[in-house]
Amino acid sequence: MKVDLRGLQPNTMAWMNAMVAVTASMTAHGYVVVVHDALDAELRCALFGHALPELFGLPFDTKKRSGVFSNGPHGGYDGEVPNQILESIPILNPAEPGNIQDFVGRLWPQGNPGFCDTIESFAKNVLEMAQTVERMTLEGLGVCEESIAWQLSSQSHTIKMMLYGTPPDNAELSLADNEVISLGAHPDDQMTTVIVQHEVGGLEVKVDGGRWLAVPPEPGTLMFIGGDQLTLVTNGRVPACIHRVIAPPSGHERFSVLLSRRRKGDPMLRAMDELIDEDHPLMYNPCRHEDYRAFRLSEEGRRLREHNPLKVFCGVEKHGSVE
Repeated sequence: MKVDLRGLQPNTMAWMNAMVAVTASMTAHGYVVVVHDALDAELRCALFGHALPELFGLPFDTKKRSGVFSNGPHGGYDGEVPNQILESIPILNPAEPGNIQDFVGRLWPQGNPGFCDTIESFAKNVLEMAQTVERMTLEGLGVCEESIAWQLSSQSHTIKMMLYGTPPDNAELSLADNEVISLGAHPDDQMTTVIVQHEVGGLEVKVDGGRWLAVPPEPGTLMFIGGDQLTLVTNGRVPACIHRVIAPPSGHERFSVLLSRRRKGDPMLRAMDELIDEDHPLMYNPCRHEDYRAFRLSEEGRRLREHNPLKVFCGVEKHGSVE
């Protein structure tokens, strides 16, 4: 489903109609495609035409200096695995003062104001959009304003800049419908993720019946998906979106940028009280995110990544085998 959020003001009929559409898509599929002016043509050109090619064009040893925080196995530059066709570079909390400048200083000691301005604008605009869509989803579920405000303020955010290359001839990668998978099917373990694609497609989501639906990289659209944290706090009302990425065609590179949000620190995650009642009994026991992430990275967690690993880990009626 595609929902136009441009120019909406809260407490208007247009906002209410969009909220209903967003909530319907999120509760049915765990994702919604939104039309939004977070990235106008000028910012999109600066991001994908200049900032990302400049970043990924840096020498390998320089890119390795980009990460200085710990966030699981992907806390810095990721692109060292033989035959890997994906490179990714994260920035933690880029909308907070000084974080982008610190990141740039590790890669360009002489400074790079153009890169800073581009990433700052992207982070600010897309973060506001992500909060709007999450707010709409929770409002549509009947969550009160006080709980929504706390939920939105309790999260940190990370942007991850990604480059998908063409797989080498000798790569041993998964195949799906005669296509090479460069990022396997999985739900995110965060709260939400916004995915911004550029020109070359590849993103697919799993929908009813287990079929895969391609999400084309249309200018002016952004993909908003729910992760396992959102499933838990909404007591299962919003399923985590299972998605994958098909490798770009031969001779093409594919850029994308993700903005992910998750609960700050490592608190106990639990379902919102307002979303538990006789019709919606508690589905998930409280759990800590880092414990769940460790499970997701285990052999069992990797095996279950398309089969509701959250339910296996902390479901009230836990099952030990894939259903």
